[in-house]
Amino acid sequence: MTTKQKFEAEEPTVVILKNGRYAYKAQCPWVGKAGKELFAFKFCGAADYEHFSNQQSELAESEHSDTS
Repeated sequence: MTTKQKFEAEEPTVVILKNGRYAYKAQCPWVGKAGKELFAFKFCGAADYEHFSNQQSELAESEHSDTS
């Protein structure tokens, strides 16, 4: 049996799940049995995914231009 524990996540990643829905993904601050990493998901919209992917591409472009 599990209990829900809440935590704050700063800038979680946005992923597309296997069912085609968009969700925020963040690593939980606690560990599971045998030291297993746990992740929390929360549904979000397509606009959130687009905003996240735009931020990632801008970040990648700025890092690429810095190294050149």
